[in-house]
Amino acid sequence: MPISAWWNWWGRRPSSDNVEPQDLEELDRYVWQACWLDDSKRRSMVLWAKRFIASKHWEGCNGFRINDEVKKTIALNASLLVLAYPEWTFPSTRTILVYPRPYKARSKGGDLHHGLGGEYYRSGETVARGPIALNWHDIQRAIHRDNDGDHIVLHEFAHQLDMCDDPKADGIPPLPPGLDAEQWREDFETEFHLAREMVEQGEEIVIDDYGLTHPSEFFAVASECYFQIPWDLREYHPELYELLQDFYVTDLAHAMDRS
Repeated sequence: MPISAWWNWWGRRPSSDNVEPQDLEELDRYVWQACWLDDSKRRSMVLWAKRFIASKHWEGCNGFRINDEVKKTIALNASLLVLAYPEWTFPSTRTILVYPRPYKARSKGGDLHHGLGGEYYRSGETVARGPIALNWHDIQRAIHRDNDGDHIVLHEFAHQLDMCDDPKADGIPPLPPGLDAEQWREDFETEFHLAREMVEQGEEIVIDDYGLTHPSEFFAVASECYFQIPWDLREYHPELYELLQDFYVTDLAHAMDRS
């Protein structure tokens, strides 16, 4: 999708669906961050999830059975990434594959992280203009606040945002009008290299090692941290937090400060 069409799509107004009390109860059950959001954003998440669920093909793998809880959990958590852009429903992604646990996959020769070939366990996968694969075990761990920042849904859907304007994934999502794209890119690349230097010097960071392998993984892992452990990301990487806030807009750390 051309960048102009991408942003025109994001600019559409949400439809006027109904939000029932049960919908909001499920939101709080499946997305621990939701309680810090205002009523407008909470309703927007529910409406977005309903549209997303209806627009995708859902498939269980390795014997896993898809039900409403699975669909709602995935959709409601993915909606965190697009709170500022409620009409973006990842139109290039038509299929959601869900495995019961991390699954075996075979590496191809050109694989970015498994270039030597052979089988390995994968938690999830994103293919440009293709399906997203997730696993229910890791999703269940992610929906509780007390974890180390890992969130497979946020990670894989952040990759989809990254791939919207570049199927190869360069760590830079299409940026909204009003942001200086060149400056954002320069600052993001600076943060990526700074994080790697900090690790080499033995300093503590919250971005895990996998996030330091490539700019695309840095963006995906940083996005997980931004929503899953926002205080920690803001403390250890304040400039990176501000960059992601410019893109995602929602400031969970500030919302939690006020509670």
